[in-house]
Amino acid sequence: MTIDEPPMRLSQRGFDLITHFEGYHTRLPDGRCKAYLDRLAKPHVWTIGWGCTEGIREGMIWTREEAEAAFRRELAQHERAVLKAATVDLNQNQFDALVSFSYNCGAHGMARSTALKRLNRGDLEGAAEALKWWNKAGGKVWPGLVRRRAAEAALLLEQVEDAPIHDMPQRPEVNPPDMSPGVAVSTGAAVSGSIAAGGAMIPAPPPEVAATAANVSTWQALGGQAADTLGWAVTKPLEMTLVVGAVVLLGWVMPWLARRQAG
Repeated sequence: MTIDEPPMRLSQRGFDLITHFEGYHTRLPDGRCKAYLDRLAKPHVWTIGWGCTEGIREGMIWTREEAEAAFRRELAQHERAVLKAATVDLNQNQFDALVSFSYNCGAHGMARSTALKRLNRGDLEGAAEALKWWNKAGGKVWPGLVRRRAAEAALLLEQVEDAPIHDMPQRPEVNPPDMSPGVAVSTGAAVSGSIAAGGAMIPAPPPEVAATAANVSTWQALGGQAADTLGWAVTKPLEMTLVVGAVVLLGWVMPWLARRQAG
């Protein structure tokens, strides 16, 4: 932080609020801006870019970069003015709202306003209400000022909260008990309506069976058992060979015994 830089700075949200209501004037076709006379101000004041008035003279033309640099310099003055006038600790939203108010109504107007006096007494609701009184220019109420004061008042009242830190289990269950279709089941996974496991596909239940929650649960259980069996077969090739051999042998022996008994 430099010596001239205030200890608290306008946030991006506050910056966007001010630029939204100030607008970029008077914009030329090539993107530069030209000074114009603000006849609503008493006395009239030459203005350029995003409401800059300091040292502005008739006929001045700035690039957009020059306008933004001047805008930020003037904002810094209002940041310091708010910090000097406020006798209570401000959160970021309150600070942003007051800087916007000061930039539009002047640092002197902000410092002597009922809004600031109420804020310094701890009456936040009263301060927000008093902001809305500053809605006139040239002796009449302007819709743009009504909207701006309403936005500043709402920001003044908005709480600043830290983002909550949600609980995060460090060892989530591999196969949670409330598993539903479409979630991995044991060594398989639901793929296009079927359960894949160990390279095999077990078809999903037909529509008429899947119509009830009970039958869906039954198919889930069968799918899980099949997936476990196929997963075991992939990881245990020797044991699987013995099992297949036994099945083949039984398939040959049983018919032979049946023929012997029939003969």
